[in-house]
Amino acid sequence: MKIVCSIGPNAKKLSALDEYANEGMNMARFNFSHANYDTIRAQIEYLRKQHPFVEVIQDLRGNKLRVSSLFQREVKVMQGSIVYFCSEKFYYEKNRMRGLTIPISLEGDFSTMYSAKKILMKDATIEFEVVGTGSKNELIKTIVKRGGLIRAEKGVNAPGMDRSMLGITEKDKFDIKWGLENNVDIICLSYVTKVEDIINLRDYIKLLRKADKSLKMPKIWAKIECDEGVKNFKDILSKVDGIILGRGDLAAEVEIYDVPRIQEEIFRVIKRTKKEFIIATHLLESMKREAVPTLPEINDIYNYIKAGATGFMLCGELTVGRNPLETIRILKLIIDRYKIVSLDKPNEVE
Repeated sequence: MKIVCSIGPNAKKLSALDEYANEGMNMARFNFSHANYDTIRAQIEYLRKQHPFVEVIQDLRGNKLRVSSLFQREVKVMQGSIVYFCSEKFYYEKNRMRGLTIPISLEGDFSTMYSAKKILMKDATIEFEVVGTGSKNELIKTIVKRGGLIRAEKGVNAPGMDRSMLGITEKDKFDIKWGLENNVDIICLSYVTKVEDIINLRDYIKLLRKADKSLKMPKIWAKIECDEGVKNFKDILSKVDGIILGRGDLAAEVEIYDVPRIQEEIFRVIKRTKKEFIIATHLLESMKREAVPTLPEINDIYNYIKAGATGFMLCGELTVGRNPLETIRILKLIIDRYKIVSLDKPNEVE
């Protein structure tokens, strides 16, 4: 059973990697949405020397939307207020509007967002209702339905946007080359919407390896976290070595009430394969603050083990939580206690 640990702010020293590995980490995930390349390189080199059994996952940003780094403010928006969203180009060149305008980091045509009916942030706890667009001005006008704090790099969801024309970004291409040169074991593409995303990723890796014969072929994983990825899941699965189910973004991209049904459907498809299936986010969320998990969290993990998940990925509860080591320890405890149930009826959904 895989225990995937996201390496973030809590791992300030290399010795933290020793502690994670000692508690049960057998996969280290590096989020390239927030990449400090020198730091990640040093951490990978340390893992190779001290913990060679730990596999390294490079998690590419993909077409994940974020508040642009051009937005150099921290603003709390209140229910009922008007907020505009715009392209980075508009924000940089033409932002002379009154009111609050937020640039979105998006590699592609900003008009792909015009079909979205709402814009969400922070796992859908902040919500904006779209009330108008302006194709000439690259603007989306919204009304705040649920307020909160907005700052640069905050993740953004726009359920209903047209992702069909989006491909591998220039940032991802740079990161893929970096990952191959640093010999990562797994490259995981975020926000996969269609099988062509994976085909294009493989083709780009082949192109790089053709130019440099020393580069090794990593395993290819897909992160499923939007409606298009769910609809095209069977085709995507056929071209990858493993799947990460990103429940945090998925719950913001589809109706949250549909997530249990989607999870069950994905289990029914993947149970016919021997491919890795990793459950991510909302696992031990309470342990960001508390020393023990909630009963629903334990029950959730138990049911995933019983259904045939091959591993779990710790995210915020590990990177910024108060109890990172205890979080890993408890996840391993639950896995060790209940992994036998998956052997009785492997990959079976009750």
